[in-house]
Amino acid sequence: MPHYYKLFSALSLLLSAFISSQVFAQAVDASLLLQQRLTQLHTFQAEFTQKVTDANATVLQEATGKIALQYPNKLYWQLYAPNESELIADGQTLWQIDPFMEQVVALNQNAAIDNNPLILLTNPKGAAWNDFKVTEKNNEFSITPKKQQANVVELILSFKESSLVAMKIIDGQQQVSALTFSQIKQNQNIVETLFIFTNSQAFELDDQRSP
Repeated sequence: MPHYYKLFSALSLLLSAFISSQVFAQAVDASLLLQQRLTQLHTFQAEFTQKVTDANATVLQEATGKIALQYPNKLYWQLYAPNESELIADGQTLWQIDPFMEQVVALNQNAAIDNNPLILLTNPKGAAWNDFKVTEKNNEFSITPKKQQANVVELILSFKESSLVAMKIIDGQQQVSALTFSQIKQNQNIVETLFIFTNSQAFELDDQRSP
């Protein structure tokens, strides 16, 4: 899954200050616009196709799966076989399930945002947004972390009108995970048990949650 970035006279100082204020205002506007749009998105469900490429645009993996988001703080992500895996965010814990390895990793959800910025989408009013810069062009939003050491350097969300239709996740090695959504359902009920992890197959648990 699926990592980012950057005066001489009084006149030039004034010009620089003006430009900086304009850029800052645009960034704030883009962030507010995206958060407002996500706030209206109480639930989101879709099938997706995923293509993962490296820095040279070589295809590393192609997969299909499904995603479900529910405000606040809930996420379900599944890749279908042969790349089978699951992510479940229940509001407190992020569960990473690997059926092939028969292993489950449990992480504090808030601490997992650097590696899984998808969690941002589940709480558009959360304080974690302060750690990210948002820009917008042609209904496409770019989300980049302010901390340079983050594993994911850019998350790109593409909308068609009010529908989220595509997403890209770019990591520090410029590996790109591009997703295109289909069978989109917005603001429809989701069965609550989808966001509840039960280790019914008795996989090995690697609990990395801090006390």
